[in-house]
Amino acid sequence: MSKAAVRAIRVFEKFASTGLRGKMTAAFFSGLLKLLHPRKQVIDDNLKLAYPQSPERWRKDIRGQVYENIAWTVTELLALQRDPAQAFKWVHKVSNMEIADELLADKHGVIFLSGHFGNWELLAGWYAQYALNHGHKLYILTQEMHDQDISRYIERIRHNVKIELIPKTTSLHEFTHMLKDGAHIALLNDIAGSWKVSVPFMGHDATNMPGPAVMSMLSGAPIVPVFIYRDAPFEHEVEFLEPVKMPDKSLSHDERMRSIILECNNVYESVIRRRPELWFWLHKRWRP
Repeated sequence: MSKAAVRAIRVFEKFASTGLRGKMTAAFFSGLLKLLHPRKQVIDDNLKLAYPQSPERWRKDIRGQVYENIAWTVTELLALQRDPAQAFKWVHKVSNMEIADELLADKHGVIFLSGHFGNWELLAGWYAQYALNHGHKLYILTQEMHDQDISRYIERIRHNVKIELIPKTTSLHEFTHMLKDGAHIALLNDIAGSWKVSVPFMGHDATNMPGPAVMSMLSGAPIVPVFIYRDAPFEHEVEFLEPVKMPDKSLSHDERMRSIILECNNVYESVIRRRPELWFWLHKRWRP
């Protein structure tokens, strides 16, 4: 994206808000997405693979809802910049908050497992502010984009909602040290990885990123899944799930890693199948 595009987004940031302005902003982005149909074929192919018995009409409807969710995600993120504390109003229900509260109270390090689902940026901003109020920072992994202007913009809006960024180049040793010191690190691990060993995901083999599994094995930090569900514009539910089950230590390193990744994939599948319209189907999750 060019500097002109970033300037245009900043105009929307100043305009976006709840109420009528929010509806107008979301309508613009939704209309643009449905006009351009970005990655339409990728979405359709993914849906056919995950739901082989689904009718074409259903897949088309889900695709439209996916675009709608993205439009509202962008709108809410822009509106949040006016006052990041709005996140506490927009998240109107939290299930199993005691899981996070126990980690915060006991100063445990934790790996939060989430994905490109619902408004994942709002989830991170909400928890980052909540954790900061309890003496913790939330760290997320970030990767430099080819377009430096948009990278700087994304960094700014994340810092604005109190998220701490960790470069993707950070070593496993440093991650392990942070977790042992009580860091709360969130990872979006629902995309294809470069790891050559495939593990099933939604009924089909897929490459996976081993990051959460390796970090947990090295640090002893639990992997706690957490997801956000959109009930309506600016109305969301957050759900913390029980920590991912760790395999027996008598297994080999690779067997333990595969077992953890499979458990994580099973969590993702159960969440996605509950609300498929909230997942980012635009990604080529099942690569050849």
